[in-house]
Amino acid sequence: MADTSSNPALAALRVAGRAVATVVVVVWTALDELLFPLVRPLVGWLSGLRLFEVLGALIGRLPPYVVLALLAVPFVLIEPLKVLALYWIATGWFIRGIGLLIVSYLLSILTLDRIYHAGHAPLMRIAWFARLMGWLTRLRDRALSLVKATAAWRWSAGLARSVRAWFRGLLQSAR
Repeated sequence: MADTSSNPALAALRVAGRAVATVVVVVWTALDELLFPLVRPLVGWLSGLRLFEVLGALIGRLPPYVVLALLAVPFVLIEPLKVLALYWIATGWFIRGIGLLIVSYLLSILTLDRIYHAGHAPLMRIAWFARLMGWLTRLRDRALSLVKATAAWRWSAGLARSVRAWFRGLLQSAR
């Protein structure tokens, strides 16, 4: 690996890469922190279904690279939709972008999250994957601690609590 301290172009590229990775992780984590509690009951209910228990056990017994391939397919199909949603939001198609972001996020939780958790043990046997996930987790934790210290986060978290309370009330009134 080249020494980036002696090459300013490589050092700048590394800084830019870290900045982009940090923004992606912060946005992803913020969405996860704000939206996952809304769908946790659905995920819990689905996880408890016999079909999903059997599929989870099957995924957990697969070889590591098979689990990785199984994880890659929905990732490659769903994650670009989130980027498209953010593009739509940025270019003025706010409602369409938010709608796509919510749908792609739900699909992500219902597929990627389940596959990742069911296949976590085999995936962690892939050394480079375990290192990558460790790095991403540390980056996420640092970025999230910075974001949670802002007034915008406190406002968003309060809004998320209000939306969850409203949704719970709506569900209870429907029963």
